[in-house]
Amino acid sequence: MKSLFNKIIDASEKETGYPADYMRDMLRASGWGFFKFLLSMPTIRHRKHAADALHLIAQLGATQQEACGPCLEISKKYAQQNGISDVTVRQLLANSEQTEPIDRAAFLLGAHVAGGPPINDSDVTALKDVVGEKGYTELVMSSAAVRIFPALKRGLGYADMCAMPERSGTDGAIDRPAM
Repeated sequence: MKSLFNKIIDASEKETGYPADYMRDMLRASGWGFFKFLLSMPTIRHRKHAADALHLIAQLGATQQEACGPCLEISKKYAQQNGISDVTVRQLLANSEQTEPIDRAAFLLGAHVAGGPPINDSDVTALKDVVGEKGYTELVMSSAAVRIFPALKRGLGYADMCAMPERSGTDGAIDRPAM
């Protein structure tokens, strides 16, 4: 079983471009614990009532709030690979008022779920008008679920992996650190 789990970790590293030593530590400590960690992953991708884009944007907000540079880069990559424009990603990360209101509301919800400032009632209402109560709950769940990665890294002593790269200019873009 550990051979399969190591292949999963290797695939994660290949997909994200970042080391997953913290996952190897989890696996060494407890195969069953690692298996249960894997069982939590579908929560991140559960989407039935809200659009994929809104999930990815809410996750981006949660990840930025967590202040983990590699996790933020991975979140940006997934958003862009799934049709969210680079301009939109940059605007959201720069806290730009030019972002579409529903995208901004999803981003602020994600940040709020991760311990950021409260989201205002009009943004909550706008989100619920678009995705309904069930979709709103899904957005909260997926925002909370992405927090597991920086939390595990920090807890297992990999906080240095979470360092936020320097911003390049004023557009909110983040430079990826050399590996």
